[in-house]
Amino acid sequence: MPQSQCLCREPACRQILPKLIAPVIALLGLGSFVLIGMKLRYNHLRDTKHATGREELDRLIRAVELLHDDMRVMRDDIVELGERVDFAERVLAHGRSEDEAPRPLLNPREP
Repeated sequence: MPQSQCLCREPACRQILPKLIAPVIALLGLGSFVLIGMKLRYNHLRDTKHATGREELDRLIRAVELLHDDMRVMRDDIVELGERVDFAERVLAHGRSEDEAPRPLLNPREP
């Protein structure tokens, strides 16, 4: 393996320099990771800062209003489904009370 060129031409320097490069590179890499982590943490804290009491209250009120709107829509859907079930029950009960033979649903052309 070729040795790195050293500005001073002493053999002791040539042995020490490669031993110093690896730890320096490792420390720079570790320092970079620490700085990146600190930056991410700072951004997270900045983005999720604690809101004032009024802002938090407004946010909660809006969330409750959205839930109430969703409940109204679901309630309307349930009422409509109940009406459809009632209609289907009346149709089935009316058809059975006339003592008619049930018509096949697969061949609608026959009277």
